[in-house]
Amino acid sequence: MKLVIKIVSLVSLAAVLSGAPLLAGEGKTFKDKVIVEEPLKWYGVALSTGWDSLYMFRGANVLSHGAYGNNSNYGSGIYWTDLALTWNITKNDSLTVEGWMGFGTQNTSYKEFDLSATYTHTFGDLALSTGYTLYYVFPTGYNLYANELNVKAAYTFHAGAATITPSLAYYYDLGPDIDGGTGTVKRNSSYLLARIDGSIPVYKDIVSLAPWTAFGVNFEYNARLTDGNADFYNGVNNLEIGLAVPVKINSMISVSAYAAYSYAFYNLWGTTDPNTFWGGAKVTLSF
Repeated sequence: MKLVIKIVSLVSLAAVLSGAPLLAGEGKTFKDKVIVEEPLKWYGVALSTGWDSLYMFRGANVLSHGAYGNNSNYGSGIYWTDLALTWNITKNDSLTVEGWMGFGTQNTSYKEFDLSATYTHTFGDLALSTGYTLYYVFPTGYNLYANELNVKAAYTFHAGAATITPSLAYYYDLGPDIDGGTGTVKRNSSYLLARIDGSIPVYKDIVSLAPWTAFGVNFEYNARLTDGNADFYNGVNNLEIGLAVPVKINSMISVSAYAAYSYAFYNLWGTTDPNTFWGGAKVTLSF
């Protein structure tokens, strides 16, 4: 009997030392894998620089046909640099502060600085955001600026490795008024943008296609030229389509080129042709 007790004791001790479970369903075997979830990085930094053959903003060719002293019928291109700093407050909440600086390439007197702050909350594939943007334009001789609030909702649908993201954004201008000589647009004007973005992998996670289409509705934000006068109207603004080709160089660097077309329903600001083609490229460093 003593021998049996000793054998049981030795087996039990060996089981404890080896880490084997003493009871069915308890403990872990050597085949079990413990999955450790990678902690969420609390920050994100993205530095981009690029060039656009035209400065197209909400359907308007900003630097064309004499606008801001430009003499080109086609319009001036723009070179820009953007720095975005993101604070991941929680897994579902983030705050992004972004600075954008643009310089006219043909119209070298044109310079613009934009500063924005955006708060985003996600519910799975649904993202809701609200933000503020300061626009400051300082061409030679006079300065213009605008204060703008915005809200946006976007939902991402997955189709294998591809995604489709429809979004709806609304922008509201707080002023100052353009009639006072210091505002870029009319005070209390607004703009509604419906957009669909796609992402289609072409080669692994390195090369992809990013098509988009957008439809803008104007609420006295852009003006149409009527009998030589600026008419701040309510109604459709423009329809836009485009295709970008992002290429991932490594984990930190990516490049992208795009081509786009816009059909303006009116001659916006007297500077925008009904059919406008343009394109551009950028490089992004993110970490």
